[in-house]
This record gives sequence, C-alpha cells and structure tokens, in this order.
Amino acid sequence: QRRAMATAGEFTPQDVGNVLWALSVMGNGMDRFLFDLIDRLAARVLEIRDKLTLEAKRQLHQWLLSCDLDLVSGASFPSSVSCVKQEMGEECLQAFCGDATRGSQLQRDVARVLAGFPGFFARALRRAVSEVEIKEEFRDARSGHSIDVLVRRRLAAGSTTVDAPARKWAVEADGPTHFLRDRRTPSG
Repeated sequence: QRRAMATAGEFTPQDVGNVLWALSVMGNGMDRFLFDLIDRLAARVLEIRDKLTLEAKRQLHQWLLSCDLDLVSGASFPSSVSCVKQEMGEECLQAFCGDATRGSQLQRDVARVLAGFPGFFARALRRAVSEVEIKEEFRDARSGHSIDVLVRRRLAAGSTTVDAPARKWAVEADGPTHFLRDRRTPSG
C-alpha cells in the first residue's frame, strides 16, 4: 500500500487508466487506503491529461460511470474525482463513443423477430402499434454504451427524449462482444 501511494505520482497515463478501471471492476468498499489512492490517481489524471491515450480515456470513462453508480449507493469520493469528471468527463465519453459499432447477424435476426411482435409491445407500452419503435445499435447518451436492440415508444419527429414516463427494453443479443465498423472480428 505504501509503495502504491509513493509511486502513484509516477504512473504513466496507461497505468492510471488501468488501475482506475480495475478499481471500478472490483467494486469493493472504500477503505482509507483506496480513498487516498483514488485521490492521488485522480489528481495524476489531471496532471497528465494531455498525455492520456484514447484507451486510457475510455477506461477513465468506465471508471467515472462506476463512481456515479457507487455514489447512488452511498459511497463518497475525494473531491479530485469530481474535478476529473467536470474537466474531462465529456472528453472521456467522446473517446468511449468514438468507434462506430455495427450489428452482428444474430442481432439483426433478434431485431427482426422482435419486430414481428408489434402487438405485444404496443400492449406493454400502452400505445398503438404505430407508436412502437425497435431500434438497433442504440447509443445511450449518458453512458455511451451501445445497446444491440432497443424497444420503446416512438419519439415524435424532431424529439430527442420521451416526454412521459415510458417502458423500454434493452436487448443485448451478442453479450459483451461488439463489432466495430469495418471489422469482422469482435471488439471484446
């Protein structure tokens, strides 16, 4: 623990991204050591901001999302985390969303089958069949995550949000594997 704290100021941009991402995946409670380490690493992020790789920014985005979720469950973080989010949150989100995705054949098949049941979704949404939308490769604006198939109430022309509470379903056809544009292999 002492070594981690002593060397955190020397971490490369990728080291910082890797450790913060790993901490978000671990999701273990916040003891004093982790609080201090996160504080030091968040400060380091701001120090080396101009040297962060695209991959490190993507990892930082995932870490910032996990911090948001932990805050909902009552966790507290050092103020340096808020500084990273304010100063770099949008930049990390854009890095995360940078690669366009394309659906797999399985995803297209699932969307086609779902489209074959408009009456079911219309009843569940309490809407006319014409108001039900099935959308592939939907990008969630807040998290940046790509959803294979989204079933929701159709948005009015020119609208970007649903004006009333509505049910919607996210369908993940391919699990955690996604395909980037112009590639035939999964991105992981």
